[in-house]
Amino acid sequence: MGSTITLHDLTKTYPNRQRAVRQLSLTVEDGEFLVLLGPSGCGKSTLLRMIAGLETISGGELHLDGKIANDLQPSERDIAMIFQSFALYPNMTTAQNIGFPLAVQKQDPGQVTAHVQSVAQTLGIDHLLNQIPGRLSGGERQRVAMGRAVVRRPSVFLMDEPLSSLDARLRARLRTEMLAVTRSTGATTIYVTHDQAEAMALGDRVAVMRDGVLQQVDTPRTLYALPANAFVASFVGTPRINLLHGTVYAPVDGVMALNLGAQKITLSYPLTHDHQMLRVVQGQPLLIGLRPEAIRIADKTHATASERAMTGVVEHTEFQGHEALLHLSLGGQQADVPAQLSDHIPHHQARTSAADVLRQLRRRISLFGRHPALPGATEPPAQSPTRKGIGELVIRDEPGARHRRGQHIPLLIDVRNLLVFNARGERISPDPTQVPQL
Repeated sequence: MGSTITLHDLTKTYPNRQRAVRQLSLTVEDGEFLVLLGPSGCGKSTLLRMIAGLETISGGELHLDGKIANDLQPSERDIAMIFQSFALYPNMTTAQNIGFPLAVQKQDPGQVTAHVQSVAQTLGIDHLLNQIPGRLSGGERQRVAMGRAVVRRPSVFLMDEPLSSLDARLRARLRTEMLAVTRSTGATTIYVTHDQAEAMALGDRVAVMRDGVLQQVDTPRTLYALPANAFVASFVGTPRINLLHGTVYAPVDGVMALNLGAQKITLSYPLTHDHQMLRVVQGQPLLIGLRPEAIRIADKTHATASERAMTGVVEHTEFQGHEALLHLSLGGQQADVPAQLSDHIPHHQARTSAADVLRQLRRRISLFGRHPALPGATEPPAQSPTRKGIGELVIRDEPGARHRRGQHIPLLIDVRNLLVFNARGERISPDPTQVPQL
């Protein structure tokens, strides 16, 4: 069985006052496989080492099954850790490496041999029990490291990028085996990686970190569809989400539109919950997010009610084998993820904020009457595209399609799948199921 891990305002500050982890709160349920995802230096490995007891905790509390564990020694936490570097004893055989934790506990040698044999068979390395690490491949050494962790039957597995030194094909195979092994033990697992594809494939939930701050924790599906901010949106998904600068034009008695520079997207009525929220941010600088699957090349089929026409100019074609990626310019300006993002906002706060925004919207509409436009609703003029600051749009295409650089391509954009962020990178609309209708 696993353990429930609870982090409450966990903080790590080094003597030079560098803060690696900033008041992070999170609960990992018994038996859950949680992935910590983020770029190098975001604090995810430091957090893992704090849970293991290899780093001191500067502030906050760590609870294991409801008991505070800040000051427990690593050996008292019933935790097994798998490192990126394998950390095998070079002068020991595979059997001795796997059985080492049991030998240290002075268990019966016959039982140790039986346990080692059983684990080795599960991992497919029982034929390597007499080999030393120097004679094993990278994948085999990683299986030995897994076996050494599994043989103890701990309540918690902590894995610090255990597959990052392996080639892509072997990583894909081993992560499936690793998931099967941890599931069979019932242990709670926290897995650190900077590979979003690995995170999405493995995690029951994924916790995204940036600069020591937890940005969002959710299921892979929710993380992709409803990112809390532009950083999460851009970090999750291949190819990366398209982010463009834009503004909203929202007259009360007219058609709402998103201006992207040289082109604009009109939004159909009745407005979705997300689109209703855009009325109160008209005229403000926004980041418009478009996943590649929200855009398709216009063909002989008619556009659906939620699709809007635009035109892109081919800049580059990237052949991927099973598909091609078209890099297009719309004549807008590509947006970068803001350097600073606010901390993750709890769901109950998001619901309150949404209600406040809608009340403000009703009040403003009642003040200005039914027909006049809201303040700032003057439609901005279309801008001419310039080579400097051209916005890059990446879409999927058939691998056999041939498009020339400079070719104009008709596009259809599904407005239901727009993601809109403010200038700070925060998603303007919370989960649409939590926003009351006007």
